[in-house]
Amino acid sequence: MAYNGSNTCRIRSKMLTDTQISHFYTHGFILMKNPFGEACMQQIDQADSSNRKKNNWSSDFNKLACQFLTVGELVLEMVEQPKLIEMAKQLLDCDEVHIGACGFGEALKIISQDGRPFQQVDWHSDGGPEVKQVSFRTALDCHHSGNAPLRVLPGSHLRLKAEVWEELIQLEIASGQHQDIPSISFVKHPAEVEIMLDPRWTLVWTPSCWHATGIKTTIGLRRAIGWNYFPRGGRTRDAAAVKHIFSNQWESWSLQRQKLWGLLD
Repeated sequence: MAYNGSNTCRIRSKMLTDTQISHFYTHGFILMKNPFGEACMQQIDQADSSNRKKNNWSSDFNKLACQFLTVGELVLEMVEQPKLIEMAKQLLDCDEVHIGACGFGEALKIISQDGRPFQQVDWHSDGGPEVKQVSFRTALDCHHSGNAPLRVLPGSHLRLKAEVWEELIQLEIASGQHQDIPSISFVKHPAEVEIMLDPRWTLVWTPSCWHATGIKTTIGLRRAIGWNYFPRGGRTRDAAAVKHIFSNQWESWSLQRQKLWGLLD
């Protein structure tokens, strides 16, 4: 796909090295310098400021996906860049990918509306060893120790979900805080990596890796923008949101673009 957009968000990174690819396969993540640059992040930040009041999305669609797509052509072209697609193919070891999920905003704020005592995301995995996916995630704010940094359990994307869950629950029980077997877990795992993401860096990872967050104790924003590439036959979670936000446009897109956004069978 030819990239015809402006230079604002054109990526500047080289292709991944063999050692980076190996680290991704083994641990489930790598960190790279933000490939989009400061000017691109500023443009996305400005778009977010003007769109922040547009939050009355139907429950039929993922709210964070709608916020991502409302930024418009800028983010579409950003994630369609051939270099990014080639990186995704490298990491997924396949010859065709599509964008099956995307999001922009403060996921922590949405998840924490269920009455939990803290603004914190519990341990979970968005798929197991059978779900091949790679996500590019960039923070627009500093996710420091008081701003609920992402916590990742390296290598857990290769393990059975039931096995990892039992490990976490046993650690929870060992903490001495529970009368009964807990249904969710926030416990510190001895092998976890706390990622204090900020706009200088981009996390390239598989959400099939078990992950949680620290507790948000500070005031201020905790935004991130991200999207997931899947191989042929993979998830198309946000295809409906794409059709909704671009209801008057998507059918006139090229077949190549429709396919890349998971809109074609």
